[in-house]
Amino acid sequence: MAAYQQVNQYLNHHYESMDPKQLILLLYNGALSRLKLTREGIRENDVKKKGENLSKAIAIISELNASVDSKMDDESTQFLRGLYTAILTELPKIALNNDLKILKQAETYIAKLKEIWENDVMAKKKGSIPTLVKEPAGKQALPPAFNKTSSNGSFHSISV
Repeated sequence: MAAYQQVNQYLNHHYESMDPKQLILLLYNGALSRLKLTREGIRENDVKKKGENLSKAIAIISELNASVDSKMDDESTQFLRGLYTAILTELPKIALNNDLKILKQAETYIAKLKEIWENDVMAKKKGSIPTLVKEPAGKQALPPAFNKTSSNGSFHSISV
C-alpha cells in the first residue's frame, strides 16, 4: 500500500507542476486514446475492454468540461460547455448498443478540439495566459478549456 501511495504522490506532484495548457493537451490525448481502445473493445467483442475504456474516456471528458472557466459566459464558452455536455450525454449509449457512429462522432469532436488547442493555444508565447476567442464559435476556433480561476493553478488528478 505504501508503494501505491508513493506513486500517487509522485504523479500528483508531477501534474501539479505542469503548465495547465499542457495538462489540457494530455487530457485530449488521453480521451482520444481511450475512445480508440473503446472501439477496439467493441470490434473484439471484449466487454471489459470496452467498458473500462469508455468509462475512463467519460471521466476525462468530464474533467475537460469541469476545467472550462466558470466565470466566462460568452458564446464560445457556452458552445464549448454544450459540446462537452452533448458528448457526455451520448457516450454512455455506446455501452448499451455498441454504436460506432456515436463513438466516431465523439472522436471527431475531441480530435478537432485537440487540434484547435494545439494550434491556437499551445502555439502562443509561453508567458501569455490563453484568452477566449472573440469571434463566434462557428466562425473561429473554440476557446481554451483551462480554468484560470483555480486557487492553485493546477488541476485535480484523475486516473486514466
